[in-house]
Amino acid sequence: METSGLWASSFREKRRNYRRTAIMLRFRRKRIDAVNPLYPIFRKRITDAVDRIIQRQVTPWAFLTAGPAFRVQRFDQSEITYQGIEFDGSPRLVFWGHYIEPFLEHLCSSEIAAAVEMCRSREVEAPRVLVDVRGLLAAGLQRVYEQMALIDQRLRGRGFPNRVQPRSVDSQKRRMTQFLDELIGAERALWRSKSRTELWYERNKFWVWVVGILITVSLSATSIIARFL
Repeated sequence: METSGLWASSFREKRRNYRRTAIMLRFRRKRIDAVNPLYPIFRKRITDAVDRIIQRQVTPWAFLTAGPAFRVQRFDQSEITYQGIEFDGSPRLVFWGHYIEPFLEHLCSSEIAAAVEMCRSREVEAPRVLVDVRGLLAAGLQRVYEQMALIDQRLRGRGFPNRVQPRSVDSQKRRMTQFLDELIGAERALWRSKSRTELWYERNKFWVWVVGILITVSLSATSIIARFL
């Protein structure tokens, strides 16, 4: 009975901790959303993009030794094909040999470019948005590499992943994070290098053009009227 009581008490404590964590996460998200109005948009965009990469480029490798011919496309649209072969050897070298990085580099580049463009069009300060986009992308990169490590362990263990040591992905995460930070740093520097006047002009090009036309028309009309006076 004591064991049962201790188990119930432990379960209740874990449930309380889970609820506290969930409340804190909801509060943190609301606070971020208030500071960065584009955060929910990019959270959804990046989460969906990472899910697609995992589904299309990573998960199929789990079925490499299932029997039917294995096929998956590289980023350049060339095809990787194997059949009747174990994972150790050529397939594993290809799997970890700069196969996934082009997809991740494109993800980072495209989402950062989209963030900057959206900031311009919606008149939001980019540096704050880029910090959040960087965090979302870094978490996405980690998810991809951790999933790859799980599939690697499962294939090497031939259905018994606990029989083999998981592969470290620290070096891959470090290289991709460095690539991500360089992109973010460049965009933040470019945004800061522009004066307030330049940023205002970018946001109001149309009205500058309209005012210019009106001034030109007004001056022309004044000149014509002056001739007849």
